[in-house]
Amino acid sequence: MFKGLQRNDTPLRHRPIPGRGHQQRAVEASPRDQSWPGTLMALGIFVSLISFWAVGGRTLIRYAELFRWFALFAFVGNLLPYARSGLRLGMERLEWFLFNLLAVGPLVLSLLLWLNLIFHGPERFVITPYAGGIMELRTYWMEQEELPASQALGTPLEALLAAPPPGLVGGHVIGTAQGVLGYEVITTYQRLGASVE
Repeated sequence: MFKGLQRNDTPLRHRPIPGRGHQQRAVEASPRDQSWPGTLMALGIFVSLISFWAVGGRTLIRYAELFRWFALFAFVGNLLPYARSGLRLGMERLEWFLFNLLAVGPLVLSLLLWLNLIFHGPERFVITPYAGGIMELRTYWMEQEELPASQALGTPLEALLAAPPPGLVGGHVIGTAQGVLGYEVITTYQRLGASVE
């Protein structure tokens, strides 16, 4: 009946707004599917285990303090705004939390432990009749808060190792130094009358 007056049967052309490809922007960015965070998490676990075994036994630091440093490095990333950090890297919230806990914390702590061991001040050598291994030495230090009774090294190290004093055969030469981060490290732990352990 009023067919001639209606004009809505003519198709309209969609004209995009200049400068933008579409009218609606995404409400919230979504995480991408990727495998590198999981790879770094697995790497972080293995690196921390190896570093704790290799360097943790030579660094004179209490386990409680070591755990506090780990907690700081593992959780400080979660204080950053998620939208600017985790989401920008393409991670979901739980994945971002686990990434900080299993990758960032262990890798940063391991790196700092290695730096403290490698870069240190001048070594101080002492000789001791203590016959235990290096892990027993660390346990002794944790219980007594000092290294075993020892005497300062009066002769050159090579001469002492070639001909150890009779009362100290089976003992050890202990070399300690102040690490770059301020923690004492055991740089040398060599049995008198034997090769390096």
